[in-house]
Amino acid sequence: MEILSFAIESAFQSRLDKKFTLQKLRIKTGVLQNLVRTENELKIIDDKTYLRISEQIIEISKQNNNWLNSLITQKEVV
Repeated sequence: MEILSFAIESAFQSRLDKKFTLQKLRIKTGVLQNLVRTENELKIIDDKTYLRISEQIIEISKQNNNWLNSLITQKEVV
């Protein structure tokens, strides 16, 4: 839920605030990925579920990193 909140929040923020929020989002997705991996290792979730959730987290991370990189690139161009 926090991940969704950070993504929506950053969509409505100024460029400076957006960068800070996206960096927090990057940390939250990393923590989530580690929690899911630990759940799989402890056999709390099966491999199929782990792979499905991991793919979704990876996609969120990619989109977040692209968004963050575009902010950094735009700043350098201006």
